Amino acid sequence: MNLDPRKDNPAEMDVDRDGSSQDSDDESFKSAVDEPFDLKELYQDALEELSEELNDEVSTPAALAARAYQLEMFEASLKQNIIVAMDTGSGKTQVAVLRIARELEQSDKRVWFLAPTVALARQQQQVLQSQIPSAKAILLCGKDGVDSWSEQAVWDAVLLNVRIVVSTYQILSDANAHGFVGLDSLSLIVIDEAHNCNGSHPISRLMTEAYLPAKRVGLPVPSILGLTASPLMSNNLDDIEKLEQVLDAVCRTPTKHRDELLAHVNRPEMLVVSYGDSEGPGAEPTPTDLMIRFREAYHGLDISKDPEVLFLKAQRTERARERLRQAFTKKDTLAQKEMRGFYNRAVLLCGEVGPWAADFYLSRGISQMLAELECEPPAHFRYIGEALRSIPIPAISEEPNQLSPKVQTLLQVLASHEQDPVGIVFAQERVMVSIVTHVISTHPLTKDRYRTASMIGTARVPGKTKNYKDMTKREDMTSLEGFREGRFNLLVATSVLEEGIDVPICNLVICFDEPLNIKSFIQRRGRARMGSSTLYLMVQDASGQSATDWRDLERLMKEKYEDEMRQNAEPELVEDPRLGDYPVLEVEGTGARMTIRDVRSHLHHFCAKVSSRSRHLQNEPYFVIRKVYPDPASPDRRTLLKATVHLPASVVPDLRRHESLWTWTSERLAVMDASFQAYKALYNAGLVNDHLLPTKVSDFLTDFGYDPGHIWVKTQFDPWPEVAHAWQEGSFLYSRRLTILVPGVEVPLEFEFILPVPVPYMAPLKLWWNSTSALTLITDPEMQEFRKEEVASAGPDHSYALLAMAFEHRFPLKGRQYPIRLVSTQRKLDVDGIAALEFDPRLYESFPQPPLVRLVDRKVPYFVTKVLPSKPPVELILKPSPDHADLPENVPYVVYKPIGKAVGQFIPPDAALDHDNWTPKNGKLYQKVLPSTRIQMDDFPAVFAQVGAVIPAFTRAVEMSLVAADLMYNRLGCLQLDNLPLVTTALISSGSRAPTNYERLEFIGDTILKFCACLSASALFPNYHERLLSQWKDKLVNNVRLCRASLDFGLDEYVINSVASKKWRPKFVEDYLDEMKSPESAETRQMSSKMVADVVESLIGAAYVCGGMSKALECISLLIPTSKSSKFKWQNIGVSRDQLFELAPKDAILPKQLEPLEKAMGYTFTKKSLLIEAMTHPSCPGLSDNDSCYERLEFLGDATLDVIVVKRLMAETGPNELAHNDMHEYLSSVVTADIMAFLAMEWVIRQTDIFEINPAKLDALDLLPFSKSKITSANLVSNKEDWPFWRFMRHNSQHVAATQTATKERYLALRDDIRAAIWKQNELPWALLARMGPAKFYSDIVESLIGAVWVDSGSWEACEHVLNQMGLLPLLDHLLKNKAHVMHPNVELQILAPPNKRETRTEFVIISNKRGIISRGTEFEDEPSAVDDGLVTVEPYDDVPAHGEVFSCKLFVGGKQVADVTGAGTKEEARVRAAEMGCWVIKAERKAMAEKKAEKAEKAAAAAAVDNEDKGDNTENGDTNAKSGENGGKEEVPDHRDADGDTVMN
Repeated sequence: MNLDPRKDNPAEMDVDRDGSSQDSDDESFKSAVDEPFDLKELYQDALEELSEELNDEVSTPAALAARAYQLEMFEASLKQNIIVAMDTGSGKTQVAVLRIARELEQSDKRVWFLAPTVALARQQQQVLQSQIPSAKAILLCGKDGVDSWSEQAVWDAVLLNVRIVVSTYQILSDANAHGFVGLDSLSLIVIDEAHNCNGSHPISRLMTEAYLPAKRVGLPVPSILGLTASPLMSNNLDDIEKLEQVLDAVCRTPTKHRDELLAHVNRPEMLVVSYGDSEGPGAEPTPTDLMIRFREAYHGLDISKDPEVLFLKAQRTERARERLRQAFTKKDTLAQKEMRGFYNRAVLLCGEVGPWAADFYLSRGISQMLAELECEPPAHFRYIGEALRSIPIPAISEEPNQLSPKVQTLLQVLASHEQDPVGIVFAQERVMVSIVTHVISTHPLTKDRYRTASMIGTARVPGKTKNYKDMTKREDMTSLEGFREGRFNLLVATSVLEEGIDVPICNLVICFDEPLNIKSFIQRRGRARMGSSTLYLMVQDASGQSATDWRDLERLMKEKYEDEMRQNAEPELVEDPRLGDYPVLEVEGTGARMTIRDVRSHLHHFCAKVSSRSRHLQNEPYFVIRKVYPDPASPDRRTLLKATVHLPASVVPDLRRHESLWTWTSERLAVMDASFQAYKALYNAGLVNDHLLPTKVSDFLTDFGYDPGHIWVKTQFDPWPEVAHAWQEGSFLYSRRLTILVPGVEVPLEFEFILPVPVPYMAPLKLWWNSTSALTLITDPEMQEFRKEEVASAGPDHSYALLAMAFEHRFPLKGRQYPIRLVSTQRKLDVDGIAALEFDPRLYESFPQPPLVRLVDRKVPYFVTKVLPSKPPVELILKPSPDHADLPENVPYVVYKPIGKAVGQFIPPDAALDHDNWTPKNGKLYQKVLPSTRIQMDDFPAVFAQVGAVIPAFTRAVEMSLVAADLMYNRLGCLQLDNLPLVTTALISSGSRAPTNYERLEFIGDTILKFCACLSASALFPNYHERLLSQWKDKLVNNVRLCRASLDFGLDEYVINSVASKKWRPKFVEDYLDEMKSPESAETRQMSSKMVADVVESLIGAAYVCGGMSKALECISLLIPTSKSSKFKWQNIGVSRDQLFELAPKDAILPKQLEPLEKAMGYTFTKKSLLIEAMTHPSCPGLSDNDSCYERLEFLGDATLDVIVVKRLMAETGPNELAHNDMHEYLSSVVTADIMAFLAMEWVIRQTDIFEINPAKLDALDLLPFSKSKITSANLVSNKEDWPFWRFMRHNSQHVAATQTATKERYLALRDDIRAAIWKQNELPWALLARMGPAKFYSDIVESLIGAVWVDSGSWEACEHVLNQMGLLPLLDHLLKNKAHVMHPNVELQILAPPNKRETRTEFVIISNKRGIISRGTEFEDEPSAVDDGLVTVEPYDDVPAHGEVFSCKLFVGGKQVADVTGAGTKEEARVRAAEMGCWVIKAERKAMAEKKAEKAEKAAAAAAVDNEDKGDNTENGDTNAKSGENGGKEEVPDHRDADGDTVMN
């Protein structure tokens, strides 16, 4: 969209081109009531008098009727395009309302209303919405982000069902130029203040470049209705015809009802006041002594010492040389312009206001600038300050004196005004407004009568320089509001108040400076519409004909447009006649177009988009002008010019330099030509899209919107119906040997594990019996296949018996088939053996493996812990039977315990809930006892019942493997993966409490996906700059896209995220077959969108583990396919690497200073250009036509480095295997910018040969930067020095050099402490690293170097070797070996105190000793940050504090202050130290709370135990209650059952 907020800005205030407007947009996008409108209602009061008139700047919409002269203009607009010319206050807007209403009635197209400023556009939108309530009218302005609407879908969505759009001029012009809003979609364009449409005005361009060409070829175009008080912007009457030609319309004013028009327009009395001229016409005012001294100081400035000149001399680039030439020849430096501007304003004030004003202005300005020298001012201020200090400043009175005749006349006019004044004084210059305001406010004639304020519009224009040059104040910006409210009765203003702003009507208007043109005269006069108003026109010569001239010009102008027979003519060419013949860049598909006139601002916008935002870089394009001398024989001997534009170093070399196509007579036109050629080349290279805007990721990647958080997906795939059907219909059975290791049992149990479908191979499975012991189930890798009729050879089905041993007491099992068949290879298992034997101590002890016991008449299983010879005393029993006293004395007693509540868990249960961990205490030796006469025992070892008890968990594990097998062998079959347990793991979420989960694989897959995306994009898009590549990569691999890919592929039904039910009941083959008979229903479940996306990455990680990078890429191509029309394709790793290698320039000669680095790396580059590129900072443009900066290699190197570190983390196996969170912490810590910057400083290249300029010859070489002198070997001397790695970075920036010097000093001061923390204390000293505060380029060159090595070699080993030399991998190994604490305090704080919870919301308040509070909140506004998996990734700190500046930080958690640190050297250090202290405080508080809670719980438990001893506890599971036993009462539910009788499963 529009890119230059100051271009074509007639009012210079609130002009909405880049969102700089200060007005509120609360009323935009209002919806209208959907009811039909009746056009007759708009006419019914047409000839009635109104109690309240409409003016062009109405602020409160009201229901208005049309007057006769307005209807006359409305009817004229229906016949042809017209420009309605009526006085201010006559109600031009009502004509537009009538026409818009008729247009909406007759056409379904949209109407677009244009206004010059946001303020006026808002007022007009309110009028239109109130007058035509049934049509939806919206306001579009920069505050709505219009400039960022670079997609057709956004415009379509915003304009959906909108009938009327109100905006500023530039918005429609840009929207049409970029193809978002076609003229054929509009039926009417209303142009308010239409006189502005001349020259290069946006609407003038829209009409001449789009409207008129379309109309000539017969394409549909909208009608045009212009509104103006004066159709002239100059005093040339011919400009009316030019305006008519541009707008394809004819100026019209009411003629039939002109008397009524005049009756509704109050014109002020105009008085011409002469002030004379004591100096004589055109004379230069006599300078004051202070002006003379200031001028001498200005001329005495030594330009060779100008900071800007010194900076450019140090650059030694082509761009700097060209800029330096201009600085010397034109004295074009910031300091020179500041001083020149000061003096010129003083001269103006001396002549217009008087000598006092010039001295008052200079003394104030000099004092203010000298005061700023005490507060670390910019370099050019210090340079100017040295000159200003020599000027003695006299005491200047606040009260004005020695005033000019012009100002004295103004004071007399104000003093003699008879009415209560409400007025405006118009002046031309901003500084004049400030001085005149001061004079009126302090002069005895006026200070008591007039409450005066000033109004200066340009102060709001971005880029406007310091206020002290114009003596403006911040409160000036609120003056208008005070004038409206009556707090001020006089405004001194520039032309900003002439139009476009809601200003109350006045009774006094004074033109202190004569109007520039008829438009200005009419609009100033229109401000004085109160009854008995006066317009004073101040002129120099009373004998002149000023008043007559203005009135005659107005009369002639109206005579022209009152001629109803006139027709608009074809527009004439303006400016250079060749501009009309210059090629136009047009895109047929979108209708977007670009001409030579507007391309330069777009080129600047492109450069701002592609370049890094680092303060070390100059991102704008620069131009070099070259003279082209004509043929001496030609009659026209004028020198012609050509321009060459140089784009930032982020642009690839082939697109970085462009020359103008034609030769021109002016630099401006040559620059426009070169800009056009550059933009055209960028479009052809794909860096500018079909809307002629910088290419965005959404141009070639579909935007799937925002992450919804949770989505509805398919229910989990259930493999058991297929298994059940195979049991009934299948012909084959499949078997694997299942070995079960039971703790305490020497001989493993052996089973045949049989299914009617291929039995999945599973990794060894631990099913925890209690918190310390687990059964281990191992499936044999070999699978047997046999026909069903051979089932007898496999043995009987023991699944029924195993289940009965553990669950028969709960639900019936007999006669039903379990989907899994287990056959013991060691002994026969039969249900008849359950409780088959009376309990006999000798028989029990004769079993090699003890059996379970069960209560008589109940089949509930129990373990025997001890056999007692007789009944123990009740005092020794924790839970005695209610009838313990009546039980027999001299019989054996059995001490028993139930099977645990939650046996067979995938994860060890909490020891506190483990019944097996009970130990005697408080004198209680036994939990439960019963006489042997009430006990029966099984006829087989208890271990088989244990197996039966874990069958539910085993079944769940088999189910997960079957789900994974269906995916792996069917949908992923083309990948030929061979590790089913790994694929199973890749599908299991952490919330399912399964034995494994996908988090490690997802972490690996995320890294691999990022690398493949970066590599493929770098190879396929060699012209794309790093910022576009990064945005593309982020868009391609974000969770929203991965979630969509997962759903499209159908992975959602394979995601295993449910937790096993605590109320397990067996489901049999018969149950599944019955369900299959009923019609299927499409069941869904709700799931986190991130989980759905994570499975894509985890499967990529599994493919990588199975078959390396190539297999992972196959998986990526399958799961995240690209469309046939897409520019991007997933490429083979080798192919992409080869393409990047071929792109690197050949035969590059390695600079002498980089040779030691190559040697120290232990790697020799095949293409030296890659090493050169890797070490070239973006501040090095133009070093060579083939040179590139490191940004693209850094983009690839970042992903390459992640892969290398992740591979090293994956190598930690066995007991050292890292969990997902640990891997994430180590990766994010080791590759963080601070660590890599520290290593870049630590890696020292020994005995480096360096070549320096011979100091003896330095002066001769440094005469002028644009000298023809060349640096040769004769000018150099050789030296040897140890260089750290960072010094090899090539740059051409004074800022970079200064940053390197300051960082080196901090590094040397902190080095020993940092090394001690890492290598001795085994921790990463984040606060010290933040204090060192390295810039981002230190880490960039580490990553770019790794990227260069990989592209050159294609070898991971070569990259690892370089990282070993650099010290990064040794550092990682050290941290892993010592299990170092690496978590960043910011990350740890967010874990301890999640910021999304109100009670733990964190807030950092950072305070500077020089600037006060500079940051407040959880993130710095002026520093980058990123969030990865909910954890903050610390970005590089790139902000150099002022000299002597220190920082403190207060940290609040949930509104409570938990940290206060002082004395920090950087903002980031203050934040990190506060986070460290906050973590320590939070952990200490929580530890104290936990200890207090444990102590309280221990006391409660002790009290409960004492209470149980006194009262007894007769409610435990497995005991007999008061009505049980021989009386036939029912026994209590066992411990492993809940109230519903269901087994508790994890």
